[in-house]
Amino acid sequence: MSKTIAIYGVQVLLGIVALASGYAKLTGMDIMVHHFEALGLGTGFRMIAGSAEILAGLCLLLPRGGVVGAVLLSAVMVGALGVTIGQVASAVAAPAYAQQYTISSSQPVSGPCMRDTGRPVVVQRRGEWDI
Repeated sequence: MSKTIAIYGVQVLLGIVALASGYAKLTGMDIMVHHFEALGLGTGFRMIAGSAEILAGLCLLLPRGGVVGAVLLSAVMVGALGVTIGQVASAVAAPAYAQQYTISSSQPVSGPCMRDTGRPVVVQRRGEWDI
């Protein structure tokens, strides 16, 4: 009996976490928007993922819908893991000569930071995870 209560307790806790995460995605909280944009995914994908998490959370709150909610939440997590691994793999596989640089200003300036070609000089190399 206590084992069943513990399983339902964990199920309800996962449901609440899934609801909160889905709500954050659907309302467009800054951290969620930033993560999806950093991975190159748009607003539509964020809305689909948030809706799936809300649906999974609601299923997990119901005792009989726990299996459906667990499968749906697992699918969302496997998809997120696949996108993240793919993004990291493509960053690692990028050629070494394709490094990105930033300049101090987008406006052309004259003076010591200009070469004879008239182009701005690179002043700072971008960091490995500078997103």
